[in-house]
Amino acid sequence: METIGFLELRSIARGMYAADAMLKTADVRLIEARTSCPGKYTVLIAGEVAAVQAAVEAGAAAAEPYVAGQMVLARLDPQVVKALEHKTEPQPYNAVGVVECSNITGSILGADAAVKAADVALLELRLGGGIGGRSYLVVTGDVAAVSAAVEIAAAKAQENGRLLESVVIPRPEKPLFRGLTEKG
Repeated sequence: METIGFLELRSIARGMYAADAMLKTADVRLIEARTSCPGKYTVLIAGEVAAVQAAVEAGAAAAEPYVAGQMVLARLDPQVVKALEHKTEPQPYNAVGVVECSNITGSILGADAAVKAADVALLELRLGGGIGGRSYLVVTGDVAAVSAAVEIAAAKAQENGRLLESVVIPRPEKPLFRGLTEKG
């Protein structure tokens, strides 16, 4: 299981500076550093717990006073890290569950809880870019497992007021499912 660190900043220039500081501070892997909606910059890294913690602290210090949020999440399920790196594999046609959150951390926390608690595959973990700062996760499996995963993910996201909506779609139409499993 891996640890990820996340910084959300209210300055694009300072976000780039913080990302560089994070990578220079510790032996971590950059998953993503990019602009996000609305006009923010996000940095997502992975590695060992101590290295990720040190990198996030260094990035936050380099970005003051523009830090909008930060977190370190240890012992993430490998499916979550694969989804964050856009390396998920196509899955058999089955039920689909979607959980939509008002911020990025809600979906990451929800996805981790869902895949640890139910026999589902994480198809997608979309983090904020081009969708108004929102995020969402998509899981697939049999209807009962997807229902349980969506319930657990939604509850985790709701703990801090991050849940917007959740749905379970039994046997979605093929064009919709294909769109979820094809990487562009």
